[in-house]
Amino acid sequence: MNSRGEQDPHDRLLSEEADGVFGALADPTRRRVLVRLADRPDDAGAVARDLGVSRQAVAKHLRILTDSGLVHARPHHRRQVHAVRPDRIREISDLLGAVSRGWDRRLEQVRERAERDKAAESVEGGSGPGASR
Repeated sequence: MNSRGEQDPHDRLLSEEADGVFGALADPTRRRVLVRLADRPDDAGAVARDLGVSRQAVAKHLRILTDSGLVHARPHHRRQVHAVRPDRIREISDLLGAVSRGWDRRLEQVRERAERDKAAESVEGGSGPGASR
């Protein structure tokens, strides 16, 4: 937990929940299903037809996407309509953004250190290349 009582992004990234999300996203067919549902919520049969995959395969992928929290299903007449959960996608994006910002800070520190070292070398070595000694 951080000082604001929130779970640290690194802890969240290493959690079992994150394992489920990234495991779900690791499969290219599940990513195709996710992209298709982001375009238009639908039932497993329609997604299967659009992707050229069996309905059973799509149903299996939808179960994994639902268990990971990336997709939700709601009954609509006699069908189960699946849709992407934009809040979860945003949450994952924010989590990865926090990790990215951490790397950006570290890289900025490396750049600043390299510039300090370069400036110190030029002061110690005279006025630079070609200086008379």
